Amino acid sequence: MTRAFFLAAAGLALFGLSAAFAETVTQKAQRDTTLKARDDDPAMKAAFAKAQDSLPDFIEALDGKVGGASNFAVKVPIIQGNQTEYFWLNEISHRGERFTGKINNRPELVGNVTFGQQLTFLKSRIRDWGYYRDGKLQGNFTTCVLLAKENQEEAQELKERIGLTCEDAAPAQ
Repeated sequence: MTRAFFLAAAGLALFGLSAAFAETVTQKAQRDTTLKARDDDPAMKAAFAKAQDSLPDFIEALDGKVGGASNFAVKVPIIQGNQTEYFWLNEISHRGERFTGKINNRPELVGNVTFGQQLTFLKSRIRDWGYYRDGKLQGNFTTCVLLAKENQEEAQELKERIGLTCEDAAPAQ
């Protein structure tokens, strides 16, 4: 089974990309399309784990305890039947373990959510997170995994353009 992973471009904040033929990484991001990945992809599983392990850092920034932090987003899975699609949500808030945000991608596989829909979910469902701090994109571990599978010159250009560093990203398999 494959799952669709979204990385939506919000302004220059990359949270989107696809596997469409003959497009540059930037064009893919601008179209806000998806890349398919296997459920058992070890690099993606590692990115999910890294996001969960570092979630306290995100929450600290979200709570205003980190100067220069803005444009918060989290990625969560939405399941309908045997389909799972991952969405970035923005306009994030939380109260304890409960988070709320607005879906920032257009569904391609599931029909039980819509673009802009407000969603409440538990912290344990977060698979990735991101925000800007002083012009640099923090988090976005799944984005790094997906970019590692793209043309490296184009991926590097996009990372520089959006301020994303992926030193700890697992290499493409």
